[in-house]
Order: sequence, then C-alpha cells, then structure tokens
Amino acid sequence: MGSFASDELIGTWVTGWSSGRGYENRHEGRVHAALRHDTIGDWEYVVCEPTNEELVAIAGTLSKHPARRLTAFVNDPVAFVEAARTAGLALQQTDEVLMVTAMDEQDVEDPRSPDGFVIQTERDGTNAYVSVHLEEDPSIVVASGHVAVVDDYAVFDRIITSPDFRRRGLGSLVMRALAALALEHAVSEGLLIATVDGQELYKYLGWTTLGNVVTVEAAQN
Repeated sequence: MGSFASDELIGTWVTGWSSGRGYENRHEGRVHAALRHDTIGDWEYVVCEPTNEELVAIAGTLSKHPARRLTAFVNDPVAFVEAARTAGLALQQTDEVLMVTAMDEQDVEDPRSPDGFVIQTERDGTNAYVSVHLEEDPSIVVASGHVAVVDDYAVFDRIITSPDFRRRGLGSLVMRALAALALEHAVSEGLLIATVDGQELYKYLGWTTLGNVVTVEAAQN
C-alpha cells in the first residue's frame, strides 16, 4: 500500500464521494470542488495542504459566497487552523481523518444476513449501495453505506448505523458487503473520511490514517 495524501489522491476521493451523492464536481489545478445541492446548496472546495496564498484567495471567494466552505487535508491541523484564521477563515470542523486500506486485505466473502436482519445490495455502474433492514419490517433501515470505484480505488462513504442498533456488528457487516462489491472491480486501495465515532471500527478492519480533515468557512464580521 503506497498511497499518501496528494492532490491526485484527493481528486480521486472527491470524484468518488461526489459520484455516490450525485454531486456535480470539478477539478481546477490543486482545487477540487463539489456542488453540495442537498446541504449547503453551494460549492465546497477541497484542497490538499493549501498554501497561505491559496488560503487568502479562497477566503476572498468565501467572503463573497458565505454558503461555500473549504475542506483541507493536512498533516498539521493546528498550524493550518492558525493560517486559516490569519487569512480570514473560521473553523467549522476538525475531528475527521482520511483513511486508506489495501483492498486485497479486506474480507472478500459476501456476508450473510444476521438473525433478524436482511441485507439489500444495489449496483449502479461503478457505484454500489448496501442497506441492512429489520426482517420483521423491511421498511426500517438500521445500517447502510455506499462505495464508488474510481480507477483502482474504492471510495467508501456514508457508513451509517442507527443509534438504537449500534454495537451489534452491523457497521462491520456493511463494510464487508461494500468491500465484496468493490472487489468485483480491479481495485487496489480503499479511501474514506472517518468521523471520530467511526475511526475505531475502521482501524479494527485494517484501515490506517493518512491525514487530518479540517473544514473552514468565511469568518463572520
């Protein structure tokens, strides 16, 4: 496994993340962007290790379009936050990380539905979706997730377990099912953004951290 956080890798993640969520995306040099029509209703910029000059330029754009924001992949979040504040940006979120795994080390066996639950899968080209439902009421989704294949990467996203059904192995079940679907393609590595709640699960499944993810927005005057 040889991946490291880079402009190219972040561009791959943005492409896969956007694909699964139906976002329009664009890539202009080091700046990647996704149109988050379902949340902020505007563009989110994504940059790997932005320079001070890039921060100042992006801060100028965000001041004109306050709904927009910047997500940065950085090794030193403390230094980045300080530089962002100097450029006129305000911290929004700093507790997520970019993680990677070698796909040939993932469980390749299609998981079976545990007692009381039913697994459903859906394929759409290079996208695949997995959901776990209550057997007694299939309309209730208790866990779900998505994976998109971009070149030889599998980009995992929206791995969610309902609070009432956590600590039953359903998150691991979804990840195994998604990995099996991704491995129907010629993928070598997996990428995902992990929240604080999800990081221990992914570490248990063999994922490692590549860097920190920090989101900032225009500072309020």
